[in-house]
Amino acid sequence: MTEIDSLTASDAVAQAAAVRRGDVAPVDLVEAAIRQIERLEPEIGALVHTRFEEARKEAASANLSAPFAGVPLILKDSLSSTQNGIPYFAGNRVLKERPYISPADSPIGARLRKAGFITVAVSKTPELGFSTTTQPAAFGPTCNPWDLRYSVGGSSGGSAAAVMARMAPVATGGDSGGSIRIPASFCGTIGLKPTRGLVQLPEPNINDRMHAFVLTRTVRDTRALLGVLAGEDARCLFTSGARPKHPTNGGPPDLPRLRVGIARTMGGVEAHPDCHRAVDATIPVLERLGFSVADTAPSIFAANDALWGGDHDLLTVGAIGALGHLETVAGRAIRQDEVEPFLWETAHPAAGMPELEGYLLAAKRRRSWAVSAMGWWNDYHLLVLPTVCEPPVLIEARAKETIAQTTLTEMRQMAFSFPFNLTGQPSISLPLHSTAEGMPVGVQLVADMGADDLLLTVAERLEMMLPWNHREPPTMRRPSSAPSNE
Repeated sequence: MTEIDSLTASDAVAQAAAVRRGDVAPVDLVEAAIRQIERLEPEIGALVHTRFEEARKEAASANLSAPFAGVPLILKDSLSSTQNGIPYFAGNRVLKERPYISPADSPIGARLRKAGFITVAVSKTPELGFSTTTQPAAFGPTCNPWDLRYSVGGSSGGSAAAVMARMAPVATGGDSGGSIRIPASFCGTIGLKPTRGLVQLPEPNINDRMHAFVLTRTVRDTRALLGVLAGEDARCLFTSGARPKHPTNGGPPDLPRLRVGIARTMGGVEAHPDCHRAVDATIPVLERLGFSVADTAPSIFAANDALWGGDHDLLTVGAIGALGHLETVAGRAIRQDEVEPFLWETAHPAAGMPELEGYLLAAKRRRSWAVSAMGWWNDYHLLVLPTVCEPPVLIEARAKETIAQTTLTEMRQMAFSFPFNLTGQPSISLPLHSTAEGMPVGVQLVADMGADDLLLTVAERLEMMLPWNHREPPTMRRPSSAPSNE
């Protein structure tokens, strides 16, 4: 491995520092990322579009005063983090043939460009982001770098796989029910969902459960990217008063004796033994940090009727909205054979469109649930729980599911992450555990609204005590069958 190639193992902060020192040029970073993509993408299938020539040109004229000048970036196939000229496929066969080309940078895309990041590729998503696994029929599955037979989760699965495979140190993601945190858990990356409104989304955006951010391999990258992406934008309606803080002494600040609770079930869903072991193994580490850990959680979390009541009505409305978005982007009506069966059947249930009154009551129940749940943080600082109810699952198993089985799988896999889309609280998945077979298992930490800095400070301490960035998946250790470009 050459010195330049070794930079793909470095995080974004280290790569940016190397450029500032003059050790490497932006074009060196971009070329190293391109080589890594060409070596591993044929096996993993994390991407739907590459822009190598454009990236090379941008690197050659990079603004060296930008804080992340020349650092490679992968954008999720989503309009929330797109940039001017980037194609949008949404994992759909119609847009695969005729993609929508973004005419402008989104707020997130603009901030990343201004910071000096250079987009080298676009990552794969499930169709319209409507799944907890990334295996769209139009593009084929993304394979887990730890074992190619396994799912990477969804919907930001391509981004998580690409970051884990060192194709880029940072990739964007979106999260309306766990779509950043679930892939982070399955792939062994870091996935933060910030406080609602802290990172701005383009309008119109009526889904207040939607958050957008990035996936990384180090907490310092996560913290640094929050500094880049947090802030108000005139095009966005919702904002948060919280702002990330940055330690000035080169390390995380001192922490008080935090009160920490533990959740083991959520919405009636029981976690897999490996997920319980991940949480249990984290407890003594938290205690060594001086925290007071109690086996307690909001009692409302155990009630599945309060969380999931009316969910099918809301799921139907979400599917209808996704189809409407596709029709808007495509500029025409969409036929049944142009989308995957799960999306179509969810948008056209046998019982018909939910009554408006029933939908509004379900939405009201969820908001009441969120308000009740958040009261627990008046007495505790953090909640620790599994990110997902289970370790990574086989791609083949997900492909064989019926529509009814898929619905149950999606709801089960979102059970531990989705609640915090309802509340809007910051939550982060950390790669703190693995199964006996070596597959990643994420542990999720949740803080109160606006306490993103506290969450990241605790994550930094855990990273120091249980370092993970040195881990490499097996796909990176063996020669690739892809042809070399040298």
